[in-house]
Amino acid sequence: MRRYLEERQELIGAAAPGTTSARRLALLTDEMLSDLAEGPAAASLPRRTRWSLIALGGYGAGALLPGSDLDLLIVSNASAAELRPFVETLLYPLWDAGLSVGHQVRSRREQVRAIREDVTVLTATLTGRVIAGDTSLGADVLRVCATDAARRTDATIALLHERPRTGSPYLLEPDLKEGAGGRRDFDELTWTASLLTGAPQSDPSPLVSLEVLDQADYTRLVKAADTIAAARWEMHVAQLGSVMTEELADELLTDPSLVQRALADTHHTLLRARRRVTEPGWAAEEAPVAAADFFDLVSRGSASLAGLEETAWAGHLDHLVPGMSALMSLRRPGIAHTRTVGAHSLACAAESSEIMALATGSGSEDPVLAASTARVEDLRTLAVAALAHDVGKTEPGPGHAERGAVAVRAITARFGLSEEQAERAAALVRHHLLLATAASGIDLDDPAEIEAVAKLLGDPTLLAPLHILTVADSRATGPGAWNAWHADLVGTLVSRLDAALASGQSNGAATGSTPAHEHLEALAQKIADNRAPAGHVLEIGSGPIPGSYRVNVAAPDRHGLLVIFAGTFALAGLDILAANSAPSRSGVALDTFIVTSATLAPVGADTWNRFERMLAASLAGRLALSVRLAERRRHYAPRVSGMTEVRIEQDPRGALLHVRAPDRVGLLYDFARAVSESGLDVRSLTATSRAGWAEDTLRLEYATGTGAGALGQLAMRLREL
Repeated sequence: MRRYLEERQELIGAAAPGTTSARRLALLTDEMLSDLAEGPAAASLPRRTRWSLIALGGYGAGALLPGSDLDLLIVSNASAAELRPFVETLLYPLWDAGLSVGHQVRSRREQVRAIREDVTVLTATLTGRVIAGDTSLGADVLRVCATDAARRTDATIALLHERPRTGSPYLLEPDLKEGAGGRRDFDELTWTASLLTGAPQSDPSPLVSLEVLDQADYTRLVKAADTIAAARWEMHVAQLGSVMTEELADELLTDPSLVQRALADTHHTLLRARRRVTEPGWAAEEAPVAAADFFDLVSRGSASLAGLEETAWAGHLDHLVPGMSALMSLRRPGIAHTRTVGAHSLACAAESSEIMALATGSGSEDPVLAASTARVEDLRTLAVAALAHDVGKTEPGPGHAERGAVAVRAITARFGLSEEQAERAAALVRHHLLLATAASGIDLDDPAEIEAVAKLLGDPTLLAPLHILTVADSRATGPGAWNAWHADLVGTLVSRLDAALASGQSNGAATGSTPAHEHLEALAQKIADNRAPAGHVLEIGSGPIPGSYRVNVAAPDRHGLLVIFAGTFALAGLDILAANSAPSRSGVALDTFIVTSATLAPVGADTWNRFERMLAASLAGRLALSVRLAERRRHYAPRVSGMTEVRIEQDPRGALLHVRAPDRVGLLYDFARAVSESGLDVRSLTATSRAGWAEDTLRLEYATGTGAGALGQLAMRLREL
């Protein structure tokens, strides 16, 4: 055992990751198990005992990764009591060496019964291989099991097709073992070969002679399996499981883009093989897709996504969008992005059609989006822009929207679009980030900022299709990229841009402005007369999106007042989505907040009672906000980790502060405190969160006596948070 462990470690340390090394490790392990079983272990058995040691599963197929289980079956005609010394002598050294071993001890009849009762036992047995002992006994057990299963081929194949296949081969964080396109998909093809031949198999090669796969399919499949094995070998050595996270992908020697292609090749080859088995005579369409057929396919919305992926993977869209098949495996990780560039682009095209189909009518949950869909008649231009909006990412680095506009302008004729439609498609691609960026990055109540965005867009007729493209792009990015708050921000911006573009000037009084209520102003005067430091007036109402609340607060004005409000909201379990500060009246600040629950707990009367008590204590200086927030943070760990990114833009009234950081309890409190201690005030803010990252924009103004140098100091402080 010591020699085996030394040789095993030497192999793992020096071998090139991949299938060849996995086979070498399996052979090395075979030798060790054979010596152990046929030596000390066999000596403990009664004379004339028949036994066979069989490797099952992936190990049975002849490949073993560093962290894989040794899945073993001991078949014998002896009783359990007679076999116990043999089993213990065989297994204890393996366990003592720290190896992960799965084992079963059965008779021939018991093994046949087991494969009939449990499909996982069956599939493991279909790749079985005799390691030691009575070779004829082991071979007979494996043959009988395969023959028995072959009698139930249709039912068993139906069970295999119901096997969970998580995710997609185009996920940026794929599961290389159980996920779509992972090792289990290759295994299923091997199991299918065994069922159709009635004999144990170690790979899917018999499917070629059975015309389920052609030679090109098989060659591609073996290459893909080697690439995935290489990545998994590295992950096993590092003890990092089977999910290729974005952080891990950057550290692999195996090219992650090649892994994505291997997953796609395995996934689509499996789906084609399934159809050939269940639908004799079926043949895949191998001709390029005509533009009209593309428009027809994408018009079906999300139901078309699987077909679009198959078409793009096979290269049948390359004549319309050059390099589309390569985009399917192109990785450009970004905040909240979950798919490769090509898969994201297809999803965006499908989403745009889905939006056009579902968001119409007065009963829509998003009336602004419904109004935009009603104004879009040119569906083909929208579909082309959605499909090609990220083609500029073929080159790394910033500016992909502008590069994409040039590229899409060159391909529109292939889709049968006119010159005018080509210009519109290019403009949509050029501006596809405009609405999402501006919605959270500008003051939506500032007419000048609305006017600046309107000038960038220029053409009023682009607004409606750009709105749909923005929503489709965000939804296709991933579940963390779009929610009701993002939808409300974009919808508010679209409404105000619509008014600005229609009238030629922005309208600061557009729907959604949030002035303090007049009766609060009257009460503010009472606070001013009273001059009590903790005096405040609070009003709570429903917010702009479900589950949100509008909170108006009047309190004695002071520098850094937002620090108190932000800390108190966080302690009460509330997230600030937006804040706006009206000019101080008689020394009283009038602030409006949009908040929502920061946890899964519902917001009720107890929440607001607790918030008001905390606010009174905070305003009076009786609540240690920093200490209490530190306690709360211990119960709610951040979902992600990373560096804080800060960008500051000069503004006529102060500055725009853009901060992206891992979201955590009290993050806005930390930002507000840093701003206050730098001698600046927050005029308003918009906070969004995507996949665990906070993306906040704070509009700042200089406090009395504060110079422009404070911005540089502030940026340094924020990066250290």
